[in-house]
Amino acid sequence: MKKKIRILSIDGGGIRGIIPASVAVYIENRLQRITKNPDVRISDYFDFIAGTSTGGILASAYLCPQVVDQTQHRFNATDALRFYLEKGGYIFSAGVWDKMASMGGFLKARYKHEPLEKVLNVAFKQTKISELLKPCLITSYDVELKMPVYFQSHVAKNDTTLDFFVKDACKAAASAPLYFEPSRVQSMSGVSYTLIDGAVYANNPTMCAVSQAAVLFAEKGIPLTIDQFEVVSLGTGRNQKVYTYEQVKDWGGLGWLNPLLDVMINGASEVIESELIIQFRSMQAIDQYHRIQPDLIGDSQEMDDASPENIQRLMEISATTIEKYKDELEVIVNRLINN
Repeated sequence: MKKKIRILSIDGGGIRGIIPASVAVYIENRLQRITKNPDVRISDYFDFIAGTSTGGILASAYLCPQVVDQTQHRFNATDALRFYLEKGGYIFSAGVWDKMASMGGFLKARYKHEPLEKVLNVAFKQTKISELLKPCLITSYDVELKMPVYFQSHVAKNDTTLDFFVKDACKAAASAPLYFEPSRVQSMSGVSYTLIDGAVYANNPTMCAVSQAAVLFAEKGIPLTIDQFEVVSLGTGRNQKVYTYEQVKDWGGLGWLNPLLDVMINGASEVIESELIIQFRSMQAIDQYHRIQPDLIGDSQEMDDASPENIQRLMEISATTIEKYKDELEVIVNRLINN
């Protein structure tokens, strides 16, 4: 069997990033146990890692080098999960006045950037995208240029106009409309971009990851087809909200304000998942596409509910998800090791 190009892709979803972060902890722990090497990190077993929004933060954590020895990982998967458990409530915090003034995101963004900026600054310091340990892709969208912007370590190494501080890239990638204001960020060469969350076009970045990984290897003289990829796609939970005809038929702009973003993000993600299944099946390689995506219920569907109660609920969903997909996760771990 030829070696496959192994891709890890992580969806956006705010505080629901606890779910893929927990799955990643399980995968990393299993890799360590089977290889009998406690120093193994999840990114050691992937060739390309992609993330949107909260997934971009996780991808950056898995690939962030140490400050002194830039060949070694700064964080393990448990550290990344702890980021959500310990800092989620701080990031998604707003005073009573701020909540009233924003009117749920209708008049201005629900949350200020400062808490997120502080947390990202402590975590990533002055690390640049070009210094991340493996090829990667973090999605964002430039509202002035009206085009997607990808933060890619392998591209940034050769183009300073596309190299950024990781903390700035993660802030931009997490700047979801209604929740945070757009991010004005500068590249290492001083080029400015006005960016929002890449979830507006690719909350599930797997298709982007496959395409850009194919471009990367084609530039190395290695053309790839879909059956030459081994893809692990980690979701943040499938939203189960239903909008009935009776509910939506009289909605105007205000009524659609929150539901529209929800419908667009979920719709695009479902299309990407369906298309990938079709492509892998067409090449008789469906066993090389692994999608881990639980269904959500109740308050756990909100991407900004970082209350202690909901964080506990998300941890319970994570445990249930790991148990539900345990056989599939064992297949994933063994295929990663034996590739």
